[in-house]
Amino acid sequence: MNPLFRSPYLSLLFWLLSLILCFGGTTFLATAQESSDMGTSYQQQAIAISKVLRCPMATNQTLFESQAPIAHELKGQIFSLLEQGYKRDEILDFMVQRYGEKIRYQPELKPSTLALWLGPLALLIIGLGLGLTLIKRKSPYANNATRSV
Repeated sequence: MNPLFRSPYLSLLFWLLSLILCFGGTTFLATAQESSDMGTSYQQQAIAISKVLRCPMATNQTLFESQAPIAHELKGQIFSLLEQGYKRDEILDFMVQRYGEKIRYQPELKPSTLALWLGPLALLIIGLGLGLTLIKRKSPYANNATRSV
């Protein structure tokens, strides 16, 4: 018997503690890796959400692209909401309630945002119509000038 352990009970206790430390350590490492993967998943989700939201301070930049202080604050808030268990749509709704529909980089199609979606199309149609009428007006003059020469 080892002189370090004079009692068989101490020897048994030593071996039990050794086994607990070995298996407990591997369990701890597996849990740590799992939480690290979850952090990466939260980070990827936060990046995806920040790419569809507009920065309130920067012009024509998403939260992901912006370096404004409020953008950093909002990105941190998105990450903490994800850690609290909020889903993507819940976070987007929360941001819209707090900052209004303008926080979305592409607003939803609603009666209040109809002008945002149909305005460019209407301007394009009006521009094409004006261009065609101007071309038709000038074409009779061009034909008369070529006939008289």
